[in-house]
Amino acid sequence: MYSLARVLAAATVLSTATAHTVITYPGWRGDNLHTNGTLPEDCPECTGIDRFDNGTVYFPWGMQWMYPCGGMPQTTNRSSWPISGGALSVQPGWFPGHSKAQIYVNIGIQEMGALAPPNMSHPVVPPFEITGPNNNYYPGQWCIPQIGMPANVSLQVGQNITLQVIELAQHGAALYSVRPIVLVSFDVDADGEQCVDLTLVEDGSSEVETVTPENCYNSTESIGFQLVFTTAALASGAPHSLQSIPNLLALVGILVLSAVFATL
Repeated sequence: MYSLARVLAAATVLSTATAHTVITYPGWRGDNLHTNGTLPEDCPECTGIDRFDNGTVYFPWGMQWMYPCGGMPQTTNRSSWPISGGALSVQPGWFPGHSKAQIYVNIGIQEMGALAPPNMSHPVVPPFEITGPNNNYYPGQWCIPQIGMPANVSLQVGQNITLQVIELAQHGAALYSVRPIVLVSFDVDADGEQCVDLTLVEDGSSEVETVTPENCYNSTESIGFQLVFTTAALASGAPHSLQSIPNLLALVGILVLSAVFATL
C-alpha cells in the first residue's frame, strides 16, 4: 500500500492543476445524487430507504447517505483495473457543505462464485482531509494516480472487486460512492501513470483506461489536503470535563433545593 504523502506527491507530478461526491476516474456505479420522498418530520415511520405504493424506492435524506454504496444496487457496469492497483479521481464539491471533509477509500472483495462482496472492510489509502474554498458548491477534483492493494489479501486476475469512496461531512455523517471493478494485469512504464465495480486484469492490459492529466488531476486552486494523525503529545480536555460533571450535578441539586425551600 502506498503512503498518502507518496501518492499525493505523485498526483502533483502528474498534474498540478451537504455535499456529494462523483467518482470521475474510473467512473462511478451510477447517478446517486437523488433526493426524493417525504422527510421524517412528516413521516416518523420512514427509515431513509422507503418505497412508494408502486414499489419505487425513495430516499428522503438523499441516496449517497446510504451504506455501503450510496443507495445503488449491484451492477454489471464494471471497469477493468490493474491487479497491482490503479488511479482514482473524485469531484467532492457537487453540493454545499464540504468546505472540509474526511476521505476514506476501501475495497470490497467479491469471492469467486459470490454475487457481491460481503463488506467493504479493506482500506487502500490512509484517511485524509480535503479543504474546499468555501461551504458552497465548488468545482474541481482530487486524484491519486496509484492506489496499492492491501498486502494481507490474495487477489486474482479476473476477480471482481468494488471500490468504495466515503466522504465524511462536517457533522460526521458519511456519503458513499462506489464503482464495480474487474482486476487486470498492468505494467507501469518508467514514467508512471462513490462504489466503483472493477474486475482485476493483467498488468499491461489494454482494457484499462489510460490515466491522463485530463481525467485524473488535482485542482490545487480550489482543493487542499490535510493529513489525519494521532499523537500522545497533546492532552485532551475530555477527562477534565468528565470529572467536573459530578460537581456540576451537585451544584444543580443545591440550586433546585434552594428554589424549593424559597417557595415554602
